Amino acid sequence: MSGALAAGEPLPVPQPDQPLQLIGSLSRLLEEAGVRYCHWKSNAAIDRSTSGDNDLDLLVGRSDLSSFTEILSRLGFLRAHKPGLAIPGIESFYGYDTNADRLVHVHAHYQLVLGDDRTKNYRLPIEDAYLDSATRTGLLALPSAEVEYVVFVIRMILKYCTWDEMAWCAARGRRAGPSPTERGEHEYLAARVDEERTIVVVEKHLPFVGAKLFADCAAVLTSGGSTRRRIRTGRMLEESLQPHARYSRRRDRALRIWRRFALAAHRRMRGSQKNRLAGGGAMVGIMGGDGSGKSTALAALGDWLGPEFDVRLVHLGKPRWSARTFAVRAGLKGVARGVDALARLDRVTPARRLASHVETYRPLLWLVCTARDRHNAYRSARRFASDGGLVLCDRYPHPWLRSMEAPLIASRTADGPDNRLVRAMIGVEQRYHRSIAPPELLVVLRVDPEIAVQRKTEESPDSVRARGAEVWNIDWRDSRAHVIDASQPEEAVARELKALVWSALA
Repeated sequence: MSGALAAGEPLPVPQPDQPLQLIGSLSRLLEEAGVRYCHWKSNAAIDRSTSGDNDLDLLVGRSDLSSFTEILSRLGFLRAHKPGLAIPGIESFYGYDTNADRLVHVHAHYQLVLGDDRTKNYRLPIEDAYLDSATRTGLLALPSAEVEYVVFVIRMILKYCTWDEMAWCAARGRRAGPSPTERGEHEYLAARVDEERTIVVVEKHLPFVGAKLFADCAAVLTSGGSTRRRIRTGRMLEESLQPHARYSRRRDRALRIWRRFALAAHRRMRGSQKNRLAGGGAMVGIMGGDGSGKSTALAALGDWLGPEFDVRLVHLGKPRWSARTFAVRAGLKGVARGVDALARLDRVTPARRLASHVETYRPLLWLVCTARDRHNAYRSARRFASDGGLVLCDRYPHPWLRSMEAPLIASRTADGPDNRLVRAMIGVEQRYHRSIAPPELLVVLRVDPEIAVQRKTEESPDSVRARGAEVWNIDWRDSRAHVIDASQPEEAVARELKALVWSALA
């Protein structure tokens, strides 16, 4: 280790060429409010953090917590969490930089909690020293080299030098140890710290670890060593940190092992676990005629939000059939075939009349089934959103519509039969639709029907024109819907839609 730096001097790091405007605003407001904070790790790649490619890992003084969260809220950041994996003293916030079209993840730490990623069992009581050493030389306040190096070494040993981590990695055909990025960070830090000042940091702020054990940890991280040596060093470090642990070593180990298998099973069945909004999720409804770009817009929203948030796409125009719908439709088809066969064999008037009744009522019953499936899809989506998820709904029903995603039985029987059965089906269909409340955000993609016809060449021009004209001719100014000119290029529509979604969530 080199002694080229003066005591307490922050790491000399490359400055970002183009930091995001949102991160610049956050930095300025934190400084103006006098919030005590620093970017506490991964400072070897601070330019990637300020440009939004990496998370912003900020350590914040607990006395400034309310000011910090108020500033994030003012900038439109949202608090998020992964269900079942919340860790005291750590929170996630997401903001949206509209100029760069980038999500910004602020990983806020109010205390330094380290350990295996599945449990984060150990709190390192060195926050004050960390913040006291911080100096702002660029966009963000950064800690001194020695303090960051000490915490980095302890983090790596706790993550990679336990027997269960080594066994897990061996079973997957690889050696337990830091990633290439982490190895690069280690080399970056080790080249910039002073050994004597590093020992002072350990002895002054982490006396329960001590200089000798820390030196062993640093040596293992630098040269590796045998599996036995690595496990022994990890065990000794865990034992020294027990007074600052959330769980006993035995319970922590059991939780790590259990969560490895549980999370692996979850990823296999449902994919990786995503964030949900701590303040509650939302439903975003998209309306528009054929050719308005609904599918393209929803795909853009999914690609934007999906990597970070738990997102579900629901098609309310064509809801998934329930088991009852399959049974009813199959039964109706069977009855129709049987009655048709009877009518062909028997020329008696009652048989023909029965065939006519089946032909009249069968499509009406299908409409009832569709309304029920739409109601069920909405109910499931609403429950998901209430639990913090984000739901993107294609072809959201609206009471002003008459031919799309609306009760249709009454209009289709206006000149037809008027009896108890028809009135009952009308009532059931309308009741299902009344249960669908407006979403948190309703967006209308409005496009001239003639443009829609040019876009939707695979369908009948008359059908596309008629469906598009219904949305085009409605005056949406007195509705809760936000209207977007869908004749714009796809990228412009997507940018406007993203800004609307984020403002609705915030």
